[in-house]
Amino acid sequence: MSQITETNDPSLQDYLTVALGDDLFGIKVALVHEVLDPPAMTRVPNAPAFAPGLVNVRGNVLPLIDLRNRFGMEPTTDTESTRLIVSEVAAAGETFHVGIKTDAVFEVIHVRAAEVEAMPEYGTRWPSRYLDGVVRQDGRFVVLLDVERLLEDA
Repeated sequence: MSQITETNDPSLQDYLTVALGDDLFGIKVALVHEVLDPPAMTRVPNAPAFAPGLVNVRGNVLPLIDLRNRFGMEPTTDTESTRLIVSEVAAAGETFHVGIKTDAVFEVIHVRAAEVEAMPEYGTRWPSRYLDGVVRQDGRFVVLLDVERLLEDA
């Protein structure tokens, strides 16, 4: 992993990069509480497919968001690189934590606000309503997630 450096530049935002298949996504570091190996999940009857159950993280019960399912990707079995990101979200005037399941976690990148471009409405397979934009980093695109919107329709 890259070394994390602090900056006082207000135009910079730090993102944790994660993978779903061959695609890279970024989650605002300010919203990341911790990164864990995925604990066992308890399925919840009648839960939406993208939030199929609950996980226990040190005695705290958290809803699980499966990003693969949320984005309409084929399910896969967990691997050694599968991770659970515990993230803070706000919904309905409340702040709480959720677990976000990803295929892998990589590094923290620094993104200037001017580098963020809007996601095109056409030509991408990701629903733009869940995204904050896209940046180019080291020759690859990193799609920036809007974590709170991932919970819509839950």
